[in-house]
Amino acid sequence: MSSDEKEVKTNLANELAKERNRAAYDRTLMAWIRTAISLIGFGFAIAKSYEYIQMDEMEKTGRFIDQIHAPLWFGMSFIVLGMLCILGGVIQYGEVVKRIQSAQFTYGEPRPLVKIVALILLIIGIFALITLFQRQVMPLYGMAAYFC
Repeated sequence: MSSDEKEVKTNLANELAKERNRAAYDRTLMAWIRTAISLIGFGFAIAKSYEYIQMDEMEKTGRFIDQIHAPLWFGMSFIVLGMLCILGGVIQYGEVVKRIQSAQFTYGEPRPLVKIVALILLIIGIFALITLFQRQVMPLYGMAAYFC
């Protein structure tokens, strides 16, 4: 086997490996898009449900259920998080594809997008728990709930 044939085989193996990596990142981008669609849909459902309940309460009693509109804020936070997922996924995809297409492709650790989204979801969950606690426990037990 001549050195030219060996080089062609090596280049073919490298090119196929690059194609597999690009395909893997295509699937990763699609996963980010599915996650974003779920977050946006869930946020929209929360916000619209709250809006309908709020309108019904206004018609019945003439006052708002909630002065700070917490469910609306939670719905909007999920929508914004979904939009950030799409934006982060597209940016990460573009950077990786550019690296793969370069002649000197080496693996580089991608941005910790998953950790950032998980942290934001944790913060949203903490605020939701605090809001529920204030609405459910505080009216029942008053300040004694904090001291017991």
